[in-house]
Amino acid sequence: MAAHEQRDGPGVVLFDLDNTLADREAAFRRWAEHFAAEHELDGSCVQFLCMSDGDGYVPRDELFGAIRNRYGLTPAVEELVDRYRAEYPRHFQPASDVRGALMRLRENGWKIGIVTNGPPSQNDKIASLGLGDLIDGSCVSADVSVEKPDRRIFELAAAHCGGPLSGWMVGDSADTDIAGGQAAGLRTIWVSHGRTWDRPDYAPDAVVATIAEAAARITGRR
Repeated sequence: MAAHEQRDGPGVVLFDLDNTLADREAAFRRWAEHFAAEHELDGSCVQFLCMSDGDGYVPRDELFGAIRNRYGLTPAVEELVDRYRAEYPRHFQPASDVRGALMRLRENGWKIGIVTNGPPSQNDKIASLGLGDLIDGSCVSADVSVEKPDRRIFELAAAHCGGPLSGWMVGDSADTDIAGGQAAGLRTIWVSHGRTWDRPDYAPDAVVATIAEAAARITGRR
């Protein structure tokens, strides 16, 4: 039996956070609008921030150094970054179909977890989603000193959910979520966001556009 060819019985479904359970781009834009209003800046600031963000991969000191210089802000870069880290996670909301999808999985006996790379503030994002009654556990890389695609973080996430590492990994990253999940022995679902899968050496078990589609695939109701 191949590592990702498991029995169909309920186990654990692990979800990535950013751009999987939550729309990170929308959350960042909501924060940017709040930031612009707070500093009495016009709409060009929101657009500049969203264009410069790099989906979170641009270092925050670099981002805020640029915005400080462009708009002549008084606070130091370090202060701007600190306030961002405190305020930005509060702007996270679950995608529209998430709650119903997670309820469907729970009704079918699956345990549900979140496994995400990132700083401790990822925990604040998770709290902002308001899904605590539907999540059995979560695992943030900074808290456990190991990142996806390392198998150990998937093992820890499953353990936090109170179950063995058997089931599915759902995420939007080919490298960390799909390759990592498969290496950990999980079946995988790739959230495409309109992209085409282009890795010739491996592929997810399913490609979906929404979390609702992912839940339907896992429960066999599509």
